[in-house]
Order: sequence, then C-alpha cells, then structure tokens
Amino acid sequence: MDKPTPQARRLAQTRSEIIKNARQIIVEQGIEGLSVRALADRIDYTAGALYKYFDSKDDLIDAVRAEAFERLNSFIATRIQPTGSAADMLLNGGVAYIEYAGQHPQEYHLMFGMEPSKATSGEQRDIAMRSLLQIVEFGLMQGEFVAQDAYDASAISYHCWATVHGIASLQTTILLDERDNLLPLSREMLQKVIDGFTA
Repeated sequence: MDKPTPQARRLAQTRSEIIKNARQIIVEQGIEGLSVRALADRIDYTAGALYKYFDSKDDLIDAVRAEAFERLNSFIATRIQPTGSAADMLLNGGVAYIEYAGQHPQEYHLMFGMEPSKATSGEQRDIAMRSLLQIVEFGLMQGEFVAQDAYDASAISYHCWATVHGIASLQTTILLDERDNLLPLSREMLQKVIDGFTA
C-alpha cells in the first residue's frame, strides 16, 4: 500500500479536526446547535471551506455518527480482551456498552436516535455485530453456551444486543440521573440473561 502523501495526511487531519469540533458542539448544544456557520466560526474557517471536506451538513453529521460507532467499538474492545470465557466477554462487553452510553448520551442518541444512514449500516456496525456473533459462536463451540432449536448463535446475539440497547436507552433518557446507581443492577440483569444460554 502506498504511503499517504503529505497533502493527503493534512486533509485527513483537518477532516478529523472538523469532525471532533462538530461532535463537541453536538455534545454541548445538541444536534440542533450544529450548523455549518457555527462550526466554521469555532474552528476559524469559512463556511464555504468546510464544503471541501463534506458535501453537506448531513454528510458531516454522518461522519460524526461513524466516528461515534468507532469510539464505542474501541471502548468495548478494551473491556473484553483478554478474558477467560465467552460468558465473561459477553458480560464485560455488555456492561461496557451501557457505561459508554451513560458517559456519552448525546453521542449515543446520535448513533441510534436518527434515521439509518451509511454510518449506522457501515463498517463499524458490521464490526460490532461480527464481534458479538464471534463471542457467541465461540461459547457454543466450547460447550459453554447451548443453542435450543432455532435459537441459534444469531438469535442469542440479537437477544444480548437488544438487552443492552434497551438498558442503555433507558439510562440515557428517562433514567439519566439514576444511571450510576443502576449500573450494578444492569450488570446483574445481563448476568441472568447470559445464564439462560449457559450449559
């Protein structure tokens, strides 16, 4: 693979800086606070210059969403490697998902609270789903988990994702002020779900 040119590196760095500042505006003011003009003023650019990097505001928001998925995946990955069993990986990964959502509620809603887009159906989502499925398949292969009839690896993975997503959604909306107190209970709930698949 060819090494990126200095110009390509500068473009990538500037694009990354634009995404970072757009994310900060969203975190501070919500998505309604993000405008091309406000972002340009923040980073001392002209609004027109930003269109060199992004075709539209929607394109910029999608880039922020894609980065949020990447950050979530990285956060989870640090919690599940290395662990001794598939059950431990599922539990630690699920708790990490809930923790990340609680720490970054605006980003979480940016990822999941908007219409599907390239960011929500792209590489980072596929990485997350593949990782979850691989953990479940590993548990089945080791005899740690048991599939029952049509309740196979895909169904178990979906069950786990639906559980942590439901908890995370509650703890980033109506239970936002209670999320820290509910984390131990959330961990216990996830453990009971995982126990249901365990041999």
